[in-house]
Amino acid sequence: MSFNEYNRDQLTSFRAINIILENLPPAEIGRLKMQISPYLIFRKEVEDIYGRYFKPICRQSCFETHISACCGFESIIIFFADQAINCLMSRPDQIVNILNTLEQPNCSSNCVFLGETGCIWQVRPIACAMFFCEQAKNKIFDRHPEAEVTWQNLQEQEKGYTWPTTPVLFDEIEKYFIELGVDSPSLYFHKSPGLLRLKAKAAMSTSDKHE
Repeated sequence: MSFNEYNRDQLTSFRAINIILENLPPAEIGRLKMQISPYLIFRKEVEDIYGRYFKPICRQSCFETHISACCGFESIIIFFADQAINCLMSRPDQIVNILNTLEQPNCSSNCVFLGETGCIWQVRPIACAMFFCEQAKNKIFDRHPEAEVTWQNLQEQEKGYTWPTTPVLFDEIEKYFIELGVDSPSLYFHKSPGLLRLKAKAAMSTSDKHE
């Protein structure tokens, strides 16, 4: 499979983010990490439920059989904030690994970021972390009803970071990098017609309440 638009778009974002982060003072890097710390706590809770309940099923039925729909090539929606957060939490060599991967044609039928032992990201894209197929969820929730309650709570928490009816982290991260001169196809919170309509509708609703 040839080098394509998906690889190019991801590479554009990662290169831009990496350049910005390399030139920020340590104090500003620390501030950004502090800003995302509540999100990282949330993500740890997501990884905990995955490891406790889903991992054995998902690994056996999808990863080891190479039939995973969620890791299919070009099937993953990645936000710019996903990329920025991953870079913030990665070592330089881990970022280089992602850049080198994106600079090569993806000759497999899988996601470009899927390595031999799993995802090569340190903080996986939120769309990946929050995706479990219906078959897996039904099997787990039938056996462990408490897991379904936890999962529903995590889905609500996710909206607080990615659903821009109120100021959310992913939108704020995009704005921060835009103000530093970054442009990228992955700036969905500032470019996606659907998300822009959602933000405009929320702003209009807030304005009506104050009239």
